[in-house]
Amino acid sequence: MARATGKFGKLGPQFPVEIRDFTEYQTVPLAAPPPTVYWEKNVSTWPMDGNDQYGDCTMAAAAHAIQSWNAQTTEDLTVPTEQQVVQEYLQLSGGQDTGLVESNVLKTWQNGGLWGNRVVAYAPVNVHDLNAIRQTIALFGAVYAGIQVPANAQQQFRDGKPWTLDPGWQEQPIEGGHAIPLLGYDADYLYAITWGAVQPIAWDWWSTYSDEAWAVLSEEYEEKGTVNGIDLATLKQDLQKV
Repeated sequence: MARATGKFGKLGPQFPVEIRDFTEYQTVPLAAPPPTVYWEKNVSTWPMDGNDQYGDCTMAAAAHAIQSWNAQTTEDLTVPTEQQVVQEYLQLSGGQDTGLVESNVLKTWQNGGLWGNRVVAYAPVNVHDLNAIRQTIALFGAVYAGIQVPANAQQQFRDGKPWTLDPGWQEQPIEGGHAIPLLGYDADYLYAITWGAVQPIAWDWWSTYSDEAWAVLSEEYEEKGTVNGIDLATLKQDLQKV
């Protein structure tokens, strides 16, 4: 059965000048990433979280990350319902279905929290530094990412196919900006959660259509004592300037 696509709602990237690239906060070289990571397999069901009716993908991606972090760490922090995801989205967007900026969502998530969950810190990751992308997924459970979605990706998703650069991809118009959490990878694909499903993304597709990526240090990981190798004090000081 064909899968149903949802709506777009990721606005253009904004990178606060006060925050450096995530790799610059290493206190020691981070461990080399393993060849494969499949955090997405720890969760059996991924909800749409209202993204079929609203452009709330920035909030749905955050909710999916919490869901995955809980499964990874065996913590039991609150996972928002679909109604709560939509309510938080409309609160941050001023009641209009206009979409949101990922860095603004992350700022709210750290300062005031989302659904009772507060992240410890966040920082951008170069979308073309594929080793850093792998390290962030492996060590911290997710990358909060942004992509520009070409028209043919909609049909690929509906057909249950990976996002790949098919012949003629250069002529595909962009349909909109989309927020997704990256939860896994192997030699062939990254694995994201979108529109209620796990979506494989070919590495060259990612390099072509991604426009932002964020390392997010979660409350779940801090409680497990696994936020290692990062100068959190300096990162937190920089975030206070944003």
